[in-house]
Amino acid sequence: MNALRWIAQKNTQKASLTWLTALFTVLLCVGTANAESYKLAFVDVPRAMAASDAAKQARDILQKKLAAKQQEVSAMEDEIKTMKAEIEKRKGSNRSDSAPDPENELRSKLRDYQRLVEDNQAAIDRENGRWTKKITEALLKVIEEIGREEGFTVVFGKGQVLFAAGSIDITDRVLVRLNERTKKWF
Repeated sequence: MNALRWIAQKNTQKASLTWLTALFTVLLCVGTANAESYKLAFVDVPRAMAASDAAKQARDILQKKLAAKQQEVSAMEDEIKTMKAEIEKRKGSNRSDSAPDPENELRSKLRDYQRLVEDNQAAIDRENGRWTKKITEALLKVIEEIGREEGFTVVFGKGQVLFAAGSIDITDRVLVRLNERTKKWF
């Protein structure tokens, strides 16, 4: 689902300042303590977010919910089309003043339809946000754990790395551990 990818990118952009600060710190340390060696790595965060089992399952859940909500919307669309057709049929005929105005009913139904569409989208967006937050938190914990375990000085997000040897890409290791950790969520 594009929304998960977009949110992952948005979260990555928010983290950019953190990554840049870390890079600046490393560069300052290199300048002041050249004798010390540094171990660097990077993670392709958007790929890890999109390729994780948890993200795939969350997308499936969201798509099923979206399909159910779309059925409700489609039913209301059909009702509106029927109302419009009836109004068109009655345009030439006289109606009594005591009968309800079908055009007012149609306007009311259109407002209900618009509210339904907006409410459904908001509900999907909220759930998407909850899943994205949960997966992102787990991903960051995994990155930190692997960074500590393997003795990395700094782990960067790929979006901030202009060049990197493939040997410092720990995305696959992060994905394996993230998938193990989130397996019980579903």
